[in-house]
Amino acid sequence: MKTVFMIAPYFVPRRRVGSLRPYRFVIHLQSFGWKPVVCTIQDQSQEKTDAEIQALKNVEILELKPPFDRTGGPPASSGMKKKRTLSSKAADALAEWFDSQVPMDTWIFLFRSSYGKILEKARAENPDIIWSTGDPWSGHWVGHKLSRDLNKPWIADFRDPWTQTNLNLRRRSRFSDWRDRKLEKKFISAADRVVFTSKATERAYQQHYRLDEEKTATIYNSYHPVDQESSDGEWDAEIDSSRVNLLFFGSFRRLSPAAPVANAVGKLTPEEREKIRIHSFGNLEESDTEYLEKMRLKHQFITHEKVLPTMAPSVFKKADLLLLSTSRERKHIIPAKLWEYLNSDKPILSIAPNPEIGEILARAGAGVHFENQDSDAIARFLSAAVQKKEKGEKPVEITRKPKTDLEFSPEYTTRQLAGIMEELTTDG
Repeated sequence: MKTVFMIAPYFVPRRRVGSLRPYRFVIHLQSFGWKPVVCTIQDQSQEKTDAEIQALKNVEILELKPPFDRTGGPPASSGMKKKRTLSSKAADALAEWFDSQVPMDTWIFLFRSSYGKILEKARAENPDIIWSTGDPWSGHWVGHKLSRDLNKPWIADFRDPWTQTNLNLRRRSRFSDWRDRKLEKKFISAADRVVFTSKATERAYQQHYRLDEEKTATIYNSYHPVDQESSDGEWDAEIDSSRVNLLFFGSFRRLSPAAPVANAVGKLTPEEREKIRIHSFGNLEESDTEYLEKMRLKHQFITHEKVLPTMAPSVFKKADLLLLSTSRERKHIIPAKLWEYLNSDKPILSIAPNPEIGEILARAGAGVHFENQDSDAIARFLSAAVQKKEKGEKPVEITRKPKTDLEFSPEYTTRQLAGIMEELTTDG
């Protein structure tokens, strides 16, 4: 059995975007002849589920303990509000400013100080290949350095565009942006294979860096339809089931603003608007609040306390439509939320600039896709949903395609990764 040393800055039990992709690879790699060894950032504020403990019982994990961690802790727990004081807001603002000044991200300090421990573990394992994922992009700094020090092939996994985007994941200073671009070019040149999570991102990077097709690949994120009764607790929010309820399982923010769906709702008749509610979690950002007030749609947008991701099945049951929305500037990405939604049997309404999302929804029979500027078409779709609900029918009918579910399963995507690793570690 061959060995892969995996740099996954975020990994379970951390409940953040980016932890599930490496986790799903790790728990299936042994089925394809690969022993995974994981290096990650420790999160003491959360615990693995029983299922995760069982799945990882034979996996070696090197956890790096940070001196402090503002990213840890559950995003929320039901029934518990996170108090926001002036001092905590000031601390957040200072941390965001500091992060914007540091090339890659501030985890680089932990990785640099822990590199001796990482290298010692990697040498003891003598891996056949190195794999790293970002963001955090400092994970690729570790992957690149290990690859050079151990003289092993390296796969760089880009879950999102790093610098080749009009809307960065985090705010960057002019210096950090310049340095990030230098580092991205260096890492892409050094990697034996660069893997992306959308074909649109892969094409954009091929064109910008003039990469050969053999240099890159796309491996989608994955999903596996689950028992809808299986949930970590029940969501007890009171939802008016007489209305068409759109649910955005997250917070509207800079990367995923409320405007795209608000623009469509604003085109409905006053009577139709009253039949629609859009639910999200956490407070609206000031810009979204001002926009909704200007559109006179504020009361249509209902916010709830954040819940644990493991409560998703319970939350989704109360929705008529699961809303996927992202900024029109994020042309190449497929939001990770899509794969979370595909676990459910609820129809998905996607409003995003990447048509690749529509292709996936069509293949899975899971919903409909519109681009951000298609407000008139979205309004007609919502109007039809309102009329069907008033007749006692389902607002939107879908027919899921089990065969396609298999094509996007964790086993299938892990097989793709294992194939690439085998190719890069086989002589001749």
